[in-house]
Amino acid sequence: MKFYSLFISFFMLSAISLVGQKVVSVGGSLGWAVPGGSGVSEKAEDLNLDGGLTYTGDVLYHIKPNVGVGLGYTGSILAGGGDGDIDVFGMRLIGAKARYALKAEGFTPYASLTLGLAQLLTPELTVTDGTGQTVVIPENNGSGFGIMPEIGLSFGAFFINAQYIVPTKFTVE
Repeated sequence: MKFYSLFISFFMLSAISLVGQKVVSVGGSLGWAVPGGSGVSEKAEDLNLDGGLTYTGDVLYHIKPNVGVGLGYTGSILAGGGDGDIDVFGMRLIGAKARYALKAEGFTPYASLTLGLAQLLTPELTVTDGTGQTVVIPENNGSGFGIMPEIGLSFGAFFINAQYIVPTKFTVE
């Protein structure tokens, strides 16, 4: 147990040192998700999603001050309703990320690309109808390869961006 504590302490001190040298950056964001695509519409057979919350995090190693590579995570909680039903879904992308900025400092546009595992997640739902009968709908998870391009503007540590998760065909487990 002492070895693990020592290893974690050494790792954290090393990470703090690298962040201080601006070799490694750790970032996160919170925003609004707007679902779209061929499976999202007002039709009964499609997902009826209006929007939701999205959250991201990344750890990048900077090869140059304006070029970074590392790991990225994006998650979204999506919801919508219509015709008396409510749809709730989650979506996430975990993968390798690369970011390029035009300038190393100051106000600058940037672009990034994340490639990895995309997942569509549905929670387990328990529904009770008017007669008191309870039905449990099991959770379903679909996964596939995902691509997420991102463009934005940065000014120091502040970013404003737009990103879009492009999943390939999901395989339901």
